[in-house]
Formats: sequence, C-alpha cells, structure tokens
Amino acid sequence: MAKGFGKISSNKREKSKKNNLYFLLNILQEFVDSDSDWQVLEKLLRENLDKLKNEELAQDLQRWTMSKLFKATSIEAKAIASSLNDFSRFIQNFPLGDVANNIEIAIAGYKVVETVATRDAFPEAWASVQNNLGIAYSDRIRGARSDNLDAAIKFFEAALQVHTRSAFSEEWAKIQANLGSAYRFKIRGDRAENLEKAIIFYTNALQVYSDEKFPQEWADAQTNLGATYIDRIKEDREYNLEKAIIHCENALKVNTREKFPKDWADTQSNLGLAYSELMRGSEKENLETAIKAYEAALQIHTYEESPARWAALQNFLGIAYFKCTHGDQAENMKFAVAAFQLALKVFTYRNFPKEWADTHTNLGAAYFSSMKDNWGQNLEAAVEAFKLSLKIYRREAFPEQWASAQNNLGFAYKNQGKVVKAIRCFQLALEIFKPAAFPKKSFKTASTLGDIYLAEGQWTEAIETYSIAIEAIETSRSWASTDARRQEIMGEAFNVYASMVQVCIQAGQLNRAVETVERSRSKRLVDLMASNDLYSGGNILPNVKELLQQHESLQNQIDSERSHIDSDRNQGLMKAGGLIQNRPAFQAYNEAIATLEFQKQQVFEQIRRLDPVLAGEIQVSAPSLAQMQQLIDQPTTAIVSFYTTTNNTYIFVLRQNQSPPYLHTCAVEGIETLQNWIYENWLQPYLNDGETWQSQVSDFLSDLAQRLQIDHLIDHYLQGIEELILVPHLLLHQIPLAALPIQDTEHSYLGDKFLIRYVPSCQVLEFCQDRENRHPIGDFFNYGIVADATEDLPCASFEAEQIAYLFNIPESQHLKGRSQATKSNYRQLASQVQVLHSCHHAKSRLDKPLESILQLADETVTLGELFTPGWRLPKLLDVFLSCCETGLGVPESLADEILTLSMGFLCAGARSVISTLWSVNDLATALFSIFYYQHRQEGKTRPEALQQAQKKLRSLTQEDIRTLSQMLETKRKEARTQRNQNLPESADYLKWDSEYKKYAGVTLQIQKFRNSPDSEPFSHPRYWAAFTCSGLR
Repeated sequence: MAKGFGKISSNKREKSKKNNLYFLLNILQEFVDSDSDWQVLEKLLRENLDKLKNEELAQDLQRWTMSKLFKATSIEAKAIASSLNDFSRFIQNFPLGDVANNIEIAIAGYKVVETVATRDAFPEAWASVQNNLGIAYSDRIRGARSDNLDAAIKFFEAALQVHTRSAFSEEWAKIQANLGSAYRFKIRGDRAENLEKAIIFYTNALQVYSDEKFPQEWADAQTNLGATYIDRIKEDREYNLEKAIIHCENALKVNTREKFPKDWADTQSNLGLAYSELMRGSEKENLETAIKAYEAALQIHTYEESPARWAALQNFLGIAYFKCTHGDQAENMKFAVAAFQLALKVFTYRNFPKEWADTHTNLGAAYFSSMKDNWGQNLEAAVEAFKLSLKIYRREAFPEQWASAQNNLGFAYKNQGKVVKAIRCFQLALEIFKPAAFPKKSFKTASTLGDIYLAEGQWTEAIETYSIAIEAIETSRSWASTDARRQEIMGEAFNVYASMVQVCIQAGQLNRAVETVERSRSKRLVDLMASNDLYSGGNILPNVKELLQQHESLQNQIDSERSHIDSDRNQGLMKAGGLIQNRPAFQAYNEAIATLEFQKQQVFEQIRRLDPVLAGEIQVSAPSLAQMQQLIDQPTTAIVSFYTTTNNTYIFVLRQNQSPPYLHTCAVEGIETLQNWIYENWLQPYLNDGETWQSQVSDFLSDLAQRLQIDHLIDHYLQGIEELILVPHLLLHQIPLAALPIQDTEHSYLGDKFLIRYVPSCQVLEFCQDRENRHPIGDFFNYGIVADATEDLPCASFEAEQIAYLFNIPESQHLKGRSQATKSNYRQLASQVQVLHSCHHAKSRLDKPLESILQLADETVTLGELFTPGWRLPKLLDVFLSCCETGLGVPESLADEILTLSMGFLCAGARSVISTLWSVNDLATALFSIFYYQHRQEGKTRPEALQQAQKKLRSLTQEDIRTLSQMLETKRKEARTQRNQNLPESADYLKWDSEYKKYAGVTLQIQKFRNSPDSEPFSHPRYWAAFTCSGLR
C-alpha cells in the first residue's frame, strides 16, 4: 500500500475482520490512493455504516497506527500522519452511523498525528492539531461534558501559543471563534461570565473576518454571536434577542439556501429561537415567524441526512407550539408532545445524554401545561419526565439544568398539593439561581416560593424569599439597556413588591414594609435625576452632544410640522378659559409627526444608553427608614406615603423620630376597588367629558376622603403635625389630595389644616435636598418671567405684569409674546435665574409623556428634552408652571412612574416646582399666581404661600371681583387714550394697543364671573385645587 500504511498479514486480517479494523485501514488506503478525495471517503463510509458502530475501533486504530509509526521512516511517518489528520477531520463531522464513535475515531487519529507533528519539530502543524483536538473535544459525546469542554479550551489556548494574531491572523481568528463556541457551552464556572467571554471571542474573530475577504467565516461568527445572544444572561433579555436577530440576519446575507444550505438552515434555526422568545411586537406573529423558520430549516436538516440537527429542530418546534397561547391550546400541546417524542428517536440516553435530558424537560413542561385534559395523569407524566432529566442533570456537571429541573418539580409538586416537596425543590433551585447570576430564573423561583410561604403563614421565610426575588428583579432592571424595558420589568414585578409589603405588615416589620414601598417607587425618575446631576457642571461628552443636536433637530421638525396644523383643535389642552367637552387626542397629530417622534425617541434612547446610571456604572440605592426620616427637618412635619396592593391601600406615616412608622390601613381599597374606581370616576370623565367631570369633582373628593378614612388618619396619627409631605401611589398622583374635605370645625379641607408638599418618592426629595446642601443659594433671588408666548392669553400677560412689578423684574428678564418668548431665549433665561415663572400654553401627552410640551413662540420644550443632559439648570431654585396640566401624568404600568413637566424641571435642577393637575382657568390661574407671589414676598414658605393663595382665591367675593373689574376698566381706558394719541402703526401706538387689548381681554374674562350666581365665584375646587407644590419647602 502507498504512503506508508503497509499490508496486514492473513491471520491478522482475520482478526481484524472480527474487530473491523481491516475495514477502516482499507478505507484509509483508498482515501490516500484517491489523493484525499472527500467524495470517495464519504461514499465508502456510507456503504459501511454498520461497521462504524464498533466502540473499540478508535482504540484499535490508535494502537495499530502507533505501532506502524514506530517502525516507519520519518518520511513514511509524515505521510501517515498527514493522511490520518485529513481522515480525522472528515470523520469528526460525518453525521451518519454512530456519531459518538465517529468523534472518538477522530480524537484517536489526532493523538497519533500529535506524536509526529510535535511543537518543536513542526510548530504550525502542531498548533493545527491542537485546534482540531479542541474542536473534537467540543463536540465529544462520550465522557463528562464539563471535562470535554475544559479540555477543548486548553487545546485552543495551546494553539494560540503559536497561532498569534500578528503572525497567523487567519488561524488566530479561527481559534477565537472556536474558543467562543467552547465558552458558550462551558459548564464549569459562572454561566453568565462564560457567555460574556464567548461574545468577546466571537467579536475578536470578526476583527479579522470581514464579509468581503472571509464571507463564510464572517457569516459563521455572525450566526454564533446570534446564538450566544439568545443564551445571554446579562443585560436586558429583549435587547439580547434583538441583537441575536440582527446577527442572524447578517449571516443570511452570505448563508443563502442555494450556496450554503446547511449554514442557512442553522441560521434559520437560531432565528426561530430568537423570535420564539421575543416579547416586542405581537407574540402570535413572533411565534409564527419562529415556526416558519424551523420548518424551513427542516427542509435541509432531514432525519436521513442530519439526524441530530433534525431532532434539535423537532425540539425547537415543540417549544414553539408549547408557547402558543392562540388557537386551540389542547392541539398546540399535542403538537408539542409529538415533536418532543420525535426528537427522542434520535436523542437517546446513550448517544445524546444531554439532549435526551433536555427533551424530557420539554416533555415534562408540555405535560404540565396539558393539565386541563387528564389532569392527574398529565401531572404525573410531567413529574416522571422531570425526574428522568435528573439522571443526566447532575448538580456538579449541569448546575443550571439541575436547578431548572428542581424548579420544574417544585411547580409540579405545588400543583399536586405536595407543599413540603415543592418547598424543598424551590430551595434547592435557589442554591444555584442566585440573583446576580440568574436574575430572571431567581425571580421566578423566589417569587413562587415566597407566595407559598405567604399562603402558609410563614412570614419570616416569606420575607427572606421575597427579598431574593426583589434583588433578582432589580438586577434584571440594572441590566436593561433602555428606560422603557426597565419600566416593563418593574411593572411585571408589582405583585412581588406588594406581597413583600403585605407580609412585612403581617410580621410587624413596618420599617421594612415602608422601605420596600420606597424601593418600588419612581425608579426611572430617580435614575434620570442621578445621571443628570452628573452633568450639572456642563461637561458633556462629544458623542452625547452630537446626539443632543440630532434630538433638537428632530424636535424642530416636529414643531415646524405642528405649525401647519390648525391650532384650534388643541385648545382643550391649552390655557384658554377652562375645559371644553371634547378632549383632543393625546396622540401625534399626523403620521409625519408620529414618525418624527419615533425617530426622536430612538435618539433619546441612544443618549440614555450612554448614561453612566443606565449603563450600570453608577448604582442608585433606595433609602432606609432612617435616611427617609432625615428628610423631615421639623418635628411638626410628617411624610405620608400611600401604597395600594391587590386588596388594600396602606398609608404609612413617618415622623421625625418615630420608629416604626404608623400604619393606617384602608381595607378592601385595592387595585380594583380604589385605583380602577379613580380611573373610571376621575380620569375618564376628565378626558372624555369636561363638564361632567367638573360637576362631579366635589362629590368624588368627598367619596375618596371616606375611602381613605382621612379623618381617622388625622385623629390617630397626625396629631401635633402641621406639614405633610405626601407621596401618592399610582392614580392618586392625579388627585388634589389637599382638597379632600375633612370633618373639622376650623378647617374645610386637608390643605387648610396642613401645609402640603408632594413628591413622587422620598428619593426625589432627597435629590432636591442634596442640591440645596451642595449648591446653597443666598437670600437674593434673580427672577425671570416668560409670558403669553402665543399672545392669546390676556390674563397671563396681566399676571406676569403684576409679578414683575412685585419683584422689580427688569425687562430683559421678562420675555413677552411671540417676539421674545422664543425657545432659545427661554433656555438662556432658565439658566441664569433662580426663580422662573412660566405663564403660557402647555400640553400633557398621556400616551407619550416625553412628548408633553411647553408651547413657546416659535418652538416647544418637551419633557424629553428636560430629561436630557442638554437641559442642566443647577442655578434654578423655583419654577412656577402657570400652565395647563404640567403636573398631570398617569402611570404607564403598575411601576408607579409618573413623568410630568414638573418632574422634568426637578430633574433639570430645580428644588421646587408649582404645577397644575388639569387644564386650568386663565383668570383663576392669574389671580392665584399673583396671590402666591404676594405671600412669598412676605417671607412665607412655598407651601404656606400656596395654602394662603388657595384660600384667598376661593374666598374672593363678587364685591372683590367688582373692585378688580373697575381697576382694570380704568387701565383699559387709560391705554385706549394713550393709544389714540399716537399715529396708527407707530411704535407707541402698537405698544398701547397691546396694553388696551390685554386689559380688555382680562375684563372680558372677569365679566363671566361677575355674571355667576355664586357669591364666591372661585370657591369650586376646579379653580383653586389644581395647584400643587413639589420638592422643598
């Protein structure tokens, strides 16, 4: 025989027939004779599949070739090693026969080659063999999977000692990709870290592999990156899946079905996996996309040609059907079970133990979800399947899968009523599923176990377990790469926080209960305030500046588009004499604006991704009870924190030195009975029928006061208190709690008895207080006013004039009308003054809070802009938003995030903001604002000035209004006389004409109230109760 393989003697040949060695040597020789023709080798192997099943074949080959090499010359040895290396590479990937045995033959071959191609004699060949051995051990079925992968990594690392990037860039890239695959599947060590390393290695490979020079390798790396992002634990799940889809779609640019059918099929499989888990968009459409991708891959990976991949695809198909919530559920489960059973035709316990266990896990899940039919039988089948998986899933070898099996058994036992067994399984699972390593799985397991403890009345155990769940959900949130996803995560976790609060109350741990409440509040706003305070010095990175310019450019385009739309349709949201019946839509005005808003949101998310808080570089911790109490600077001040759970509303009262806090429980006032009642009786009427809402305000507030048992709260927990810092929850943020009627001989409303401030969370108040401490402002305040930017609010102009007179505000700091109240002037003024008064139009967008606007002369200021680093106002102390709905916001979910224009200014740097909860009356707002500043000038605090201004406004009599009307009428006549003394169109004529129109407009507004039958025309809460003070005293 040629090239050194030699002949076998007759008696040896008979022995070889017995162990099939002769067949392998003959194939080797024919392969050599064909000049290593792969097609010849494939044909020979296909014709002898039965002979490949001999488990001793690999050892026999290794012994025979070693003995042959011992007698061979160096030339013969190199020839044998070269041919054997080629043969090993082929049989390693041969998909037919006994795949496990094929890999063992390849490993045996490489080890023989390694004795000839040593590092000293043939370093490049040696490195190639190390790489091949690494690939073989990565694929090896026999032996412990963990040992095989660890061995593979060592082989790859050995190969890199020779194949460096500088000397062998292509080989280096190949090994990087192989290391990526090894770490992707590595069992030992931290799973999350292993996957991060895999991403790094694949990304390293792409530094060499470009789609132009190495299209196939580039596509493979893209496919593998896609698969790794599907498995990734760190960062946000949705972000990872979207990254996976991008990489898979990149791979398909090269891996077409015509050119690379198998690679195309593999990429389709990965796409299916990503879409099957994707939450963005329609779940139905995503699952249908996944199923189509799997079915496409099955056209290539058939049972005959690629049994292992065919079986894997059956598994994936089963999972997709298992997840389907649309259509006939029973049929979906039947499809799922059938697919899993097909997979088991290939994934046997002996040849594919890991895949066999995975499939039994899937079968168990399918049976568990099929409990509607044959409940007991299916549940037993599920338990049996999960137990079978544990034959392979040993804790040491497969810790994550072992924990998942324990978790699955826990759910099954729970449904069987075997509580003790369920608890034990969940406890075992949590030994692996730590919040920092597996946050999503830790949350699911811990929240379920916590619910069991809660139902069993085991308070201490429930608290410990819910604490794990909360730590896990907050880890998931910290990994999320967008504010929106963080918001979703907190919304999904509402029940765990609520259950934690409930069980802490049951256990008498009120300190921990109120800390949990605070921990759940306004996290997005807190993140924004934390990150924006970092920019208070004005140091903005160049890439952030570029994005801010893009953001502003898109906003300018939106403003330009809006300017072409009839403004009449928007007046219901503007400050124009009160509500009208038909509320304008809280949506984009047209498709063009909607598109621009979407683009602007994408830019905003890019800005946020560069933020150190969102990136996880800076962690914001929730305050303890002691830290919350430090915010109470007087013994006569109390923090009153509201929190609604499924069943009850709890009101915690925190006093300066009181521990634990007082607890006031509003029984049966839960999400449905209180929060939904508020929505149906307050928000819906306000949005849909303004007149109905106005007529019901007083009755609603009276009913709410009874539901919250406000009088009981005062009598038992607020004695000796003069000031309240209210922290509402969910829809209570919309309610003017100061206007709740109380049973008191001296006071009609809660806001009469107590000075009141509002904050969305104690952390927000803490930020405001820290700013005051870090950047104290003296007694002298610099005032600025922006008034009537669109020149259609005469009362706003009058209001600004009176305030400017009170504080002697110079004309340069009093922006009036279209010519002065521009966006650029507004921004400059806001950065220079300590007190900013804005009286003009504003609009809340409940569907997209970041698109809520302050309407200026030429452009708008959006809430989204106020949240960016471009609007840092560290000198700003007070903001009075004398506009409509600047404090109106609704939670997007149960996460209790209220994003309003008032919060935007707190985020930008202000310490205190006066804002409005609804669309306010022009005249009432002007009078209230003037009264407020009169009291501020007298030295009263913000809450004191607000309280006194509300009292004065609602107690105004018809006689007071008549006196005001006479004064304004005199001013109007004076302005008319001055105007008529000048030439028409002259500067003085236009000035006095503007004054005349202002006083005429205010007089007209007053006339409406003079015709009112009420002796006190502004006594109704709709005129005075909308104004709230947020932040510092």
